Amino acid sequence: MDEITVKVTKYADRRFWLMYYDCPMSGNRETRSTKQDKQKDAEKVAAKWEAELREGRYKPLVNIGWAEFRERYEAEVVPRMAVTTRSAIATTLNSIERILNPQRLRDLTEERLSYYQSKLRAAKLAEPSIRSYFAHLKSALAWAADLKLLAAVPKVKLAKRGKGVKMMKGRPITGEEFDRMLASVEAGLLLAAKERRAIRVKSERRGNEKPQKARSDAAKLADQKRNEAFAKATAPAWRRLLVGLRLSGLRLGEALNLSWDDESGILVDLSGKRPMLRIFADQEKGGQDRMHPVTPDFAEFLWATTPAERTGPVFPIPSKGFRQTVGMVWASMVIACIGRAAHVVVDKESGKFASAHDLRRTFGEKWSKLVMPVVLQQLMRHEDISTTMRFYVGKNAEATADAVWEAAGRINTFVNSQPESKNEQRLESSQVLGTSAT
Repeated sequence: MDEITVKVTKYADRRFWLMYYDCPMSGNRETRSTKQDKQKDAEKVAAKWEAELREGRYKPLVNIGWAEFRERYEAEVVPRMAVTTRSAIATTLNSIERILNPQRLRDLTEERLSYYQSKLRAAKLAEPSIRSYFAHLKSALAWAADLKLLAAVPKVKLAKRGKGVKMMKGRPITGEEFDRMLASVEAGLLLAAKERRAIRVKSERRGNEKPQKARSDAAKLADQKRNEAFAKATAPAWRRLLVGLRLSGLRLGEALNLSWDDESGILVDLSGKRPMLRIFADQEKGGQDRMHPVTPDFAEFLWATTPAERTGPVFPIPSKGFRQTVGMVWASMVIACIGRAAHVVVDKESGKFASAHDLRRTFGEKWSKLVMPVVLQQLMRHEDISTTMRFYVGKNAEATADAVWEAAGRINTFVNSQPESKNEQRLESSQVLGTSAT
């Protein structure tokens, strides 16, 4: 921007001298007050502004509204991302509006975002979630800055994780705990129905939904019986989903999108030597097309479905609406309620009950003991192997010790089974024959 030249001028009806320049990119004239009433002093201020412009240090204020920015970002950028990422971005932007309520994009200053971070932490949001929120926000703000909708991306330093703070928000669940969850499916479905009803009533009180007429005791009883009948009828499908999540390591949204024949979802491919999952970029957190190998136990699970039944979703769960299978929000709530009904607590500090993601953690822990880290990285579909190492490798001292002792036992067995040296063989032969070995 060396061609920029800042000049000064004075209007008779103004106290201070003005400085201005013609933008070489837009052709617009940019004007500012020097706050000086003497020409010599005004020229010094203008020279300083000119230097800032030429060095790129001056950042003009942009007045794009928050609503307009969000609308453009969600229309121009978000559709290219995976379904789960789109959901995470919406959650992040919704929380920004709820906590900060920005009117303009430039209202997101470093100070306000630091306050936002403190409010997330005060709400006991897990540290990985906070980092995820800021990662999505930073990407959105960087896009805005590239388009000159924002002068610069505000810098926010996230608090470092303290010693002893767990990375996982849950934990792998044991076989006994999983059996309790399978036995508690119907109770969990009834609990979820009760919670959904409570959420609806709360929303009505806030004025977000049209209030419904008060129900009589007979209506409540009839509704309870319908819920019990529906829970009993759909329980087998929910149990099958739980088993599938535990065997496959899929995220909940991915499992619900798993299909035998619909290429718009994640596709089961049984045509090759080994069963595979064909995952398209918009269905996957990593954002890339891939063929994903499945483990032998999940392959057996898939093969148990007869060829005639291999149509539609792999996990069809009847819905009360018109959907062929339930949505992710409801499925997540139901599985969390199943964990609660089974009294499977995965974090004693927060009182968190088992959720769908804890079944993925169970898968990761199981295979971390059986395969090398680089293979586990592929099974878990982690973009960076450091994620695999941080969450699943070397976390269990007892399991590590067992692996070391088993490996040592195999080495000893191998050494002891090897043929004796030539000298030892000659010595033994001479002793048998009664001759000298030399």
